[in-house]
Amino acid sequence: MNHASILIVFAVLITAVSIPAYGELITDHVVINEVDTNPFGDDSLAISEWVELYNPTDLDVDLSGWKIASTTVLKKTFTIPDGTIISPEQMLTFTYAKVWFTDSSESVELRNSSGDVVDKTPEISDVKNDFMSWQRSYDGHTDWEFSLGNAGGSNGKLLSSDGASLVEVTLSTDKTNYIFDETAIIQGTVSERVFVEIPTFQSSPILINISGPDFQQSTSLYPDYNLNYETSLNLFQVLGISEGTYDVTVNYAGVSETTSFFVESENIETNELVASSFNIFVDQNEYFLKQSILLTGKTNEIIPYESMQFTVTDPDGVQIDSGSLFTVDGEFNTIILINSAIPVFGEYVLTAEYGEHISSTTFSLIEKIVEIDETVSNEMILTLDDFQYLENGSLQISGSLPNFDFDSDIYYQVVYLNFYSSDGKQIHFAAASEDYSSNESPVVPFSATAIPNSNGEFSVNVRIPPVIFPIGDYYVTSNYGGLKNTVNFSIISEKSSESGNVTGEGNLNTLIPGKQSVSEKLDAGGYAVASVKTIIEKTNRISDSLISIETKDKTIDEQSVQPRVLSGSMITPSKADVSKVNLQVSSESGICIIGQNSDCLVSESTRKPGQIFEVIQIDGMNLNVRYSGPDVRLEKFSILPQSSDDFLSNANWNVEVQKDDEVSRFYYKVTYKTTQ
Repeated sequence: MNHASILIVFAVLITAVSIPAYGELITDHVVINEVDTNPFGDDSLAISEWVELYNPTDLDVDLSGWKIASTTVLKKTFTIPDGTIISPEQMLTFTYAKVWFTDSSESVELRNSSGDVVDKTPEISDVKNDFMSWQRSYDGHTDWEFSLGNAGGSNGKLLSSDGASLVEVTLSTDKTNYIFDETAIIQGTVSERVFVEIPTFQSSPILINISGPDFQQSTSLYPDYNLNYETSLNLFQVLGISEGTYDVTVNYAGVSETTSFFVESENIETNELVASSFNIFVDQNEYFLKQSILLTGKTNEIIPYESMQFTVTDPDGVQIDSGSLFTVDGEFNTIILINSAIPVFGEYVLTAEYGEHISSTTFSLIEKIVEIDETVSNEMILTLDDFQYLENGSLQISGSLPNFDFDSDIYYQVVYLNFYSSDGKQIHFAAASEDYSSNESPVVPFSATAIPNSNGEFSVNVRIPPVIFPIGDYYVTSNYGGLKNTVNFSIISEKSSESGNVTGEGNLNTLIPGKQSVSEKLDAGGYAVASVKTIIEKTNRISDSLISIETKDKTIDEQSVQPRVLSGSMITPSKADVSKVNLQVSSESGICIIGQNSDCLVSESTRKPGQIFEVIQIDGMNLNVRYSGPDVRLEKFSILPQSSDDFLSNANWNVEVQKDDEVSRFYYKVTYKTTQ
């Protein structure tokens, strides 16, 4: 384990002699910070002359179109490319031509995009072909000096003799205990690079002193580019290293920090120095009935022949399980199952004892989350692709089964669908009879079936003949091994053309969604092959509080589709939290469509006698809104245009699950229709 300590102090850098006054710091504009008019080498053979700009301001500056110009004999001007930005305290270095400046009596100007002179060097000369350059002393100050070139690097920050600078120094070693012939790594960081002025301007060194039994060693180094430093010490006896404690002291810019390490002939057993510990954990916070619960215990002190004793207590305080485990390398593991015939849901307590240590943890047993309508017990999910259908049209029935087990034999294998008129009478049709002596044809209920897939989902298309489905209101019921649900729908008349005459006279397919005109290809039943398809995109188990749902035209499976229906449902697992969790649905323009606020257009269930939805107007479009109401565990809604010819607008719908820390799951789907 590293031994590290951090000290933040105010380092006051005080010099013993008088420090000369330096020029003022420029803070209101970009400056020429350093220039090398005669770098090492032949300037005529390669581009090597350079100018460094520095931004001492607090803002980014756009240098697009600015110019750096020679003002003497050559008068060559370089234009800075568009898009060049210099950030606060940033330095940018530019080169231009092989011979940009003269070597004597030169003055370099910086002009902005309007041609105004922003900064200018004094008259400078550099006749020696070396590495020296003219530079501000220090960054952004008014004074200049001829010194060793430092292109792109800092010329230093001026620290006044009576000023205080906040310097942070850290120090650590890679280990606290070493044995002979190992190497101790001494490392740390400094918060900033500090410069000193005496005897010459230079970076301040980091001084490290190591002392121990009859041992003393000092070294100095400098922080690297990332302000880190590191050195090492070989712990060889032949180099004078003995057993004992070694102190390390680091000094930087008046700030000091210390640490220590121990050298020994062999490792010292440290088990007695480490406090013994014992803890138990479970792999989850919540479990369903019969779900495996992984209990894990850990200790850093193994007690020979001692086992861990544990108990499980239910929310009523009744002990329901207990056991004992022996450790394997300091770890305990077992599986716990709760198989009570009458389960107690809530928080359970696991308590374990090992030696003198006692540890405990908790988990919750929750009811399995199944989309259930509070008004109907143990109900499956059942939905239609629309609320209104034209005569002789087709409706798509979809659904899913709660707790579905595809491999179980206890469920039936078929979902039965039956149809009823709004007054509760089952829809029938007359069937052919083999008994020719009878004058009456037998009456058969109009029904359909669907087979669920391995996920418990099912879907089927059902044609609704006008002979037995005249214009009016109906509902369809589903039954799967005792699981039931009901959905309402309406049959409306066929629409007329703009001239007022019904097009395609004599053709039952006219204006029916998915049916083409009589001139097109017919199927075996005399109906045109459907060209309109329904595609549903689903998103499940969203636990977020804010959900954005997009309804936009798109291409799915190489088909252009438009959004027709937006529907969603939110399950609240705990009955006690039903009144605390509610949906609020808003349009992209910010209008509250569904919710409990006073300004929401729909705030209670739309299921009323003779009514299954409410008609509202949003952004110039009439919409049918169906809502279950707020006081159910499965809160559901559907939104679609009132006109069967319209589609939902290209928009983002905002759904907010209003809750505190309660658990909820939100599901939604968008139903699309092909546009071809």
